[in-house]
Amino acid sequence: MAQAGRITVDIEEFNATVLLDNPEQYNALTKDMCLQLVGAFATLAADPEVRTIVVRGVESSFCSGIAIDQMDRVLFDPDEQGELINHFDLVDRSIQACGKTTIAVVEGNCYGGGWQLASACDVQLASDQVRLAITPAKIGLVYPRPGIERLVRTVGEHRAKYLLFSGARLPVEDISSWGLFTRVVPHAGLEAELAALLAQLHANSPYSIARTRQAINLAQHGEVSDQWWQQAWEENAGNADLAEGRAAFLARRAPKFSSYPASRP
Repeated sequence: MAQAGRITVDIEEFNATVLLDNPEQYNALTKDMCLQLVGAFATLAADPEVRTIVVRGVESSFCSGIAIDQMDRVLFDPDEQGELINHFDLVDRSIQACGKTTIAVVEGNCYGGGWQLASACDVQLASDQVRLAITPAKIGLVYPRPGIERLVRTVGEHRAKYLLFSGARLPVEDISSWGLFTRVVPHAGLEAELAALLAQLHANSPYSIARTRQAINLAQHGEVSDQWWQQAWEENAGNADLAEGRAAFLARRAPKFSSYPASRP
């Protein structure tokens, strides 16, 4: 029997919406869904018309982590040499590496690996009705390395231990004050907040956003070098978006920015 769950992608203007569609399991991820996510982000990364990518779930629920009946296939999938493949980590890397601004729209259930999936995105916009718990200890699992490291960076060592050791569902007040999501907004205004954010992002320079994201990501992992910054600064001085932005400001008109910069290591 075919495994339930799929990923759909819809592109409108500069934005792509990547939809987790496994409602019977509150959008928990199967192996096929992970493979589809990796493929979707690779395709969207190469699409010059896509500036932003929104990740969300169907039926007012974000993601309940990994489907229990698929856990071995998702997290511990042996290749031909017997090495274990973690498909969920590959999804995490594909989001981080896609080069476009990624936004997780989090509502309803966000359990287990659902938080890691959301936190892999650049921005998380959450409903104040979100239900959050990070639950690997409840089933004898160790949370994946990217999730642990990002959680510690986000909330600190002691709160990360509390969340991971207890698996407790966190009140929305703590979700907001601990900074587990970028913004927590009233549920009734979630779509309006998303539309406003996308409008802001699409009005700004793709060049500026892409290079800034790269600088932040490199700095987070201690990988940014003086040479990288020197090359980036020289490029920055002559980039077309800066010329257009300055000209538009002086002419009191809206700028017409170009496109993403060429890839750089």
